[in-house]
Amino acid sequence: MSLLINAVAPIAVFYGLRAAGVGQWPALMLGLVAPAVKAVHSVATKRRIDMLAGLVMTALLLSVALSFLTGSPRTLLARDGWITAVAGIWVLLTLPRTPYYLYALRTFTSGALREQINAAWRDTPAFRRVVHVGTMIWGFALLLDAASTVVLAYTMPIDSVPLIGALKLVAVIILAEVISQVYFRRKGVPHLRAEPADDNPGQDGR
Repeated sequence: MSLLINAVAPIAVFYGLRAAGVGQWPALMLGLVAPAVKAVHSVATKRRIDMLAGLVMTALLLSVALSFLTGSPRTLLARDGWITAVAGIWVLLTLPRTPYYLYALRTFTSGALREQINAAWRDTPAFRRVVHVGTMIWGFALLLDAASTVVLAYTMPIDSVPLIGALKLVAVIILAEVISQVYFRRKGVPHLRAEPADDNPGQDGR
């Protein structure tokens, strides 16, 4: 839902308004309404500013303020790059304590496999190195996407940037996922303990 509101909705609004003859700058500004409402709603319901809401609100306010000062829609387009850059920096800053990749592994696993991951993280230095490398893969992938997004915002035709940027982000995410998964399966999985054998086989010996 967050991805739909913060990424897909602004693109859909922009191209829909452009097709209706609205100018570039107003179309980009109106495309920010959905992320802004989502961020305000998150703060109002949770009664606190979480990382995502704070990140979106800060980027929105800065980009809108700079866009009003410069009158350039390209400043609004560069907003996504700054958001992704902050996300990449945050991922890298998790390295000293609980790396982002460990958090992801815990989130998308359960039961015995999650316990194996926790045990390997606690007891196996080689597994911890794998987790750190996986975190760095994601952090640097996001920074690479951020830098390319800012370059696109100031060099490509304005009407092309939202779609190209979205496709590029999807490609970067898929690439980071494939690389991190292949690396983890080759280097990390061998350090996970095998599940214990069944000590009480059935009466038929199977």
